[in-house]
Amino acid sequence: MARCSALVLLLLILIGCEDRDRIARLEKQNQELQESLAKEKSAVTDFDLQGKCAKDAREWFGRNYVRDKDTVLLDFRNHYNKAENKCFISVEWHYNSPSGIANSEEWINEITLWNVYENAKYGSFIEDHFIFLKSTTGNREDVDECYVTETKCKTLDEFNDLRAKYMNQ
Repeated sequence: MARCSALVLLLLILIGCEDRDRIARLEKQNQELQESLAKEKSAVTDFDLQGKCAKDAREWFGRNYVRDKDTVLLDFRNHYNKAENKCFISVEWHYNSPSGIANSEEWINEITLWNVYENAKYGSFIEDHFIFLKSTTGNREDVDECYVTETKCKTLDEFNDLRAKYMNQ
């Protein structure tokens, strides 16, 4: 009888240990599923915000820019910046302009960075290109404006480096 009681007790202990191990495994699986679900919800939310930003940026661009006879290029790209929870648009506009200099042509490259929802300009790069028609001295490019937020710049590469913080995160 004592032997039977010991066997029953040993069996109950083994079953109890197996249940604890099983519960621990199930709790771990549950935690992994919860983390996976949270990642999926975050991805869906990000996708929705990116889509909303793309739609709103397209509408903003349509309200604020119009191609005219002097326009050579007018295009934009948008980006939902998750870190700042903001929708940015970068507009590139190349257009011809009267040069005011004899025997020359002028075109302007203007790139701007905007917060779509605040309608706030974050940066601007404006460069004049002079093409001298009867000169052997070559052409000329002048940077008239270059900044992103409070940071000034001198070249298109510097502007692009500063703009990347808003358009690539």
